[in-house]
Amino acid sequence: MEVLCSLYFLIITVTTGACDIVLNLTLREEEPVSTLVGNVASLSGLQKNMTPEVFQSLRYSFLDQAKTDDLFRIDNEAGDLLTNAVIDREKQCGFNQDCLFKFDVAAHSPVYSRFEILSVRVTLTDINDHMPTFPSSIVNKTLSESAVIGTTIQLDEALDLDSTSQNGIQSYTMITADSPFLFSATKTSEGVSLQLKLKSAINRENIDHYELIIVAVDGGSDPRTGSLTVNVEVADENDNSPQFYRDVYDVSLREDRDVGFQVIQLTATDKDIGANGQVAYKFNVRQSFLAEINEYFMINETTGKITLKNKLSQNTKKSFNITVDASDQGKPPKVSQCIVRVSIIDVENNKPVVRITLLSGSTGAISESSSVGTVIAHVTVEDSDSGSNGIVTCQIASDHFQLQTVLNRGYIVVISKALDRELSDNYNLSVECSDQGLPPLSTLSTIVVPIADVNDNAPLFYKTVYQASIRENNAFGDGVTQVLAKDRDLGQNSEIRYILPLESKEKLAINEDTGVITANYRFDRENESSYSLLVLAVDKGDPALTGTATIQLTVSDENDNKPTFTVPMFQFFVMENMGPQLKVGSLSASDLDEDDNQKILFDFHPNFKNLPSSQMPFEILPSGSISTRRDLDREDRNKYTFDIVAIDQGIPRLTSTSRVVVYVADQNDNKPFITFPLFSNQTVSVSQLAKIGTIVTQIRAYDLDETGPNSQLSYSILAGNEKDVFSIGETSGSIYLKRTYEITKNTPFKLRINVSDMNVSHMQSSFQDLTIVLTLPPPTPQVLEDGGTKNIIITVAVVILTIVLSAVIITVIIILRRNDQKLLQSKGQDNLVKTMYSVPPLDGCSPPSLDKSPSDKVTSIVDSPRKKKGVSFTFEEENTQIFYSDPMDQGQRGSGSYSRPDNSQILNSLFEDGLGRSQYKQQQDNMSDSSGEVTASDSGRGGSDLDLSMHLSKSDERHPRRTFKFRRNPDQGLHRNQYENINYVNTHDPRSDNQREAIPPRPPRLSCNSDNELLFHSEDSQTNPSYV
Repeated sequence: MEVLCSLYFLIITVTTGACDIVLNLTLREEEPVSTLVGNVASLSGLQKNMTPEVFQSLRYSFLDQAKTDDLFRIDNEAGDLLTNAVIDREKQCGFNQDCLFKFDVAAHSPVYSRFEILSVRVTLTDINDHMPTFPSSIVNKTLSESAVIGTTIQLDEALDLDSTSQNGIQSYTMITADSPFLFSATKTSEGVSLQLKLKSAINRENIDHYELIIVAVDGGSDPRTGSLTVNVEVADENDNSPQFYRDVYDVSLREDRDVGFQVIQLTATDKDIGANGQVAYKFNVRQSFLAEINEYFMINETTGKITLKNKLSQNTKKSFNITVDASDQGKPPKVSQCIVRVSIIDVENNKPVVRITLLSGSTGAISESSSVGTVIAHVTVEDSDSGSNGIVTCQIASDHFQLQTVLNRGYIVVISKALDRELSDNYNLSVECSDQGLPPLSTLSTIVVPIADVNDNAPLFYKTVYQASIRENNAFGDGVTQVLAKDRDLGQNSEIRYILPLESKEKLAINEDTGVITANYRFDRENESSYSLLVLAVDKGDPALTGTATIQLTVSDENDNKPTFTVPMFQFFVMENMGPQLKVGSLSASDLDEDDNQKILFDFHPNFKNLPSSQMPFEILPSGSISTRRDLDREDRNKYTFDIVAIDQGIPRLTSTSRVVVYVADQNDNKPFITFPLFSNQTVSVSQLAKIGTIVTQIRAYDLDETGPNSQLSYSILAGNEKDVFSIGETSGSIYLKRTYEITKNTPFKLRINVSDMNVSHMQSSFQDLTIVLTLPPPTPQVLEDGGTKNIIITVAVVILTIVLSAVIITVIIILRRNDQKLLQSKGQDNLVKTMYSVPPLDGCSPPSLDKSPSDKVTSIVDSPRKKKGVSFTFEEENTQIFYSDPMDQGQRGSGSYSRPDNSQILNSLFEDGLGRSQYKQQQDNMSDSSGEVTASDSGRGGSDLDLSMHLSKSDERHPRRTFKFRRNPDQGLHRNQYENINYVNTHDPRSDNQREAIPPRPPRLSCNSDNELLFHSEDSQTNPSYV
């Protein structure tokens, strides 16, 4: 005992000396390897609490090298904490504002018994080692010159990899001056919004490009910058009309000029670009004498060249005023005009007469599918001159046609190159014939050859892919989009009807004429959010040709789904006594919708909202995090149940409800409460003649903590048992007489009892004193010599009286047994049990399938008709056996034998002698100083005191389970419910602050087995039942 006490106080001293020493150090990131962070030896202050020799003998090392991540090392002797690597704050801590390394350093002396733990906290500070960087250093943007003032261009913000806000980006600036743009940087919830806003009108014809420089500046002591170049291209709009150099042109033309003669070259310019700047020329259709102008003149639409179309004659007008339109290709086009005044100069001449006749009939159209070599026209040449002046030769100026001579019949025109109406729907056929006079005269004859269309082009959609959207839960017939196609062919070949393939018709419907597509299906975005469908454009040619396009249909979301919790019910566990703001757990739910319809916030159900913390000790954040509002006490309440709601952010908002159950876990915060012994009742007595193994008394205690190690109790004797007279059951609390001890007078033993729970890490204990008085037996009466004769007479009388009483008792027993047999035959086993014990009959009993060892069983006190049965009780907790048997069985038992008394005598003697008079009498008078006195007789069993004591102690610890004992109820007779349970269980009434020892909350349940035995067990018992 002295050794144990010394070791106990040594441990307390070491623990008391080990106080928490916290060293807070600071280190800049990117410092080189072996940078000194600090000297933990000098900073710890340990030198103040020890001698220089002890302090110099200290050695330093990390307690857990894994926590330093190989970033630090420590000098074992000097205590210098050094960097072991170049530490990048952004790599270690990301963008967290605080970057802290926590680890413990052990300071121990191999010479002296000193050991200290130093808690080191190294704060890694950020340096400005990163510059702001834009996603791309150059950005190209396009803005129409017709953009209105206030039009914005969105730019991507820059990123600074430094982790602290001080070294992060602080400002943006546009350094480009004299630009029509204003720059703004606006802080939003998602970052910084960078915008260029148009502050004045722009004109591409003046400036078609702007280069803007945006600079991002961080907040370091030496600020670093990053730049973004924004190239804004000004897109052209058709805001300029073509312009001629002059409004009126005057030209003269000899009447003998040949066909094709260039009358004038017109030029108009347009400041726009692309199609907006392409100029086309034509004669104004609303001018006077348009027919005559078209007869003699023609204009090239591209070049603006006006040439002589037909030979002038003497009857031709002497002047022409030609109005020419110059139009660009914009939408809509812009037009300018000029006037060409042509004066005709009269000259006599005779030229060949050329006539071209098309062979295609009245329509004059040639099929574009005509093959090369096909004859399309005949050329007739007449010249009234003779000789060489009448010899005429002709030539054709065309890439698609050629002349072939027909002997004395003029010429034929044949196709020399395949025709394509889609490239040109007519061709100018010009034949020039010249005579051989001096000077030679020539005639140019031109005819327009129209090209007839063939269905050789399939319809072509304006877009190959149409992007369309529709809201889910739509109505049938809701518009989706409109598709348009064109066909380069003419007439019926270009007439288009729109149709949908069969697989597309399940979802959509289309108007064949307009291409308007409507919904033919109620879409559900949660089922499918997008579709890719085909649409066809079919012309009316023969054979019909088809073009295809794809419709990418996106189904936009409506808030038509409630949030769904991930589990049917949330269960959380939280430890008691952990204070407020302790996170209990997190709620989780999902919503099949998207965007705001999918965002979920959590809250209490209205029935549980705004309750005081005494009723609702929890709070719920919108994110679903549940935390405590106050301390929880499991002994006050061990479970909380409340309803919560999940609310999405759609319109209208939809909600779902679930239930949360929070279980409060136990801490070992209650000491065992000893109910016996008490200060007012702490004395019991036992006779010196009690046999070894007798139960002197039982320590009773309970613990309010939760069932388990926190409430499982262990009993021990700390002091007062130096003579080793008693032993205590570690789990039962029963105190046994361990050995015989010779006394000359009543001797008290004051024992110090310790009751501890079985929580190894945080054990709680209670102590109480118990005084056991070892008493002398009563003195033996002295026999007087002169009274011998009187004693003999008394003895003979007693023997005779005993024989008479025995005969009467035997007769009564025989009568009772015959009545019992008759009763068993008529009413069965249930009535037999009722007769034996005077308890209510058991309905629905069936033989249990339990394996019962002899130590678990007490046989019936009534012999069966076939075999005589004895009564035996086995108490596992005390491992004490008491047998009652018939004389026939005495030789087999090997223990004390008695004649069979009646039922009440057996039970009385069983509970008074077998369980120990000390316990029985304690229940009768537990306040007297002599309560618990035990007088035990020798059982006749062999074995030494030490053997029996050791056997009892080991048996107690091998069988920690509870058994049930019964005592006589003095308030009732020897009939119905005459015995009650005297076992104690650990209970606590939550409605009362008083701790108490209590009988189980309901009487033991009874059941019967195949041997007509009564089975008693408690509702809360987890041990094996006892049998009676």
